[in-house]
Amino acid sequence: MLNTPPSAELRDLAHRLAVAAGEELLARQPGLSIDAADVETKTSSSDPVSAADRASEKLIADGLTEARPGDGLLGEEGAARPSTTGFTWVIDPLDGTVNYLYGRLDWCVSIAVEDEAGALVGVVHQPRTGITWSAIRGEGAWRDDVVLGLPREVELAAALVSTGFSYLPERRTEQADHLRRVLPAVRDLRRGGSAALDLCSVADGTADAYYEHVIQPWDIAAGALIAREAGAQTISGPGTALPNGVLAAAPSLAAALVELLAPSNPRRPV
Repeated sequence: MLNTPPSAELRDLAHRLAVAAGEELLARQPGLSIDAADVETKTSSSDPVSAADRASEKLIADGLTEARPGDGLLGEEGAARPSTTGFTWVIDPLDGTVNYLYGRLDWCVSIAVEDEAGALVGVVHQPRTGITWSAIRGEGAWRDDVVLGLPREVELAAALVSTGFSYLPERRTEQADHLRRVLPAVRDLRRGGSAALDLCSVADGTADAYYEHVIQPWDIAAGALIAREAGAQTISGPGTALPNGVLAAAPSLAAALVELLAPSNPRRPV
């Protein structure tokens, strides 16, 4: 077994690879012509994966293999390897592919490393702005070099809430029902297109909450840790109100949103 490095060393490795992957993605971004991109689809015709996604994941996976050959890998685009060290890296090489292909800002690289207790380190890097969010379990969260504090407590009616939508039409129908309940009850709603960035927005106070009912582990591994370490409550996984999704907010707001989103909620429209 490899010697266990300090958590800060793992964070520095994740940060270095996220920045390098971001530079690769910027060099490949198709600009204003989405048709110029080498794009295929995954779960549906509206769920794209590009050559840039795969190149970014390869860069990250190769870097991790060189630095930490015994660690496990779990990547959105297929990187997979069992761990012999107790550490597994969870990689979203391009979160927000649609935004990326359209030349928008809201896309990022997300890298987390997990141990038997869950996410230990998380890094989310937004190449178009140069902003990096990071966290170490039990030690706090940062936006670049600024320490992130507790999220503000707001009433549900004053909350700015982010969400995301599935690429599958049948799930979007369910999400429309959730939206009918949430939108009249909150200040406003945002749909950015990157779960990792939405979680970081809760961490740094540029949104009050984020929820999504169906999500993948690589979408939230880093961002959820960053939100938690900034003081937000995160709800995700089996046995919770969002067994296949995620919710992040200040504790009192999280409770109000869970009540609103629960199927038995009496405020649900008929």
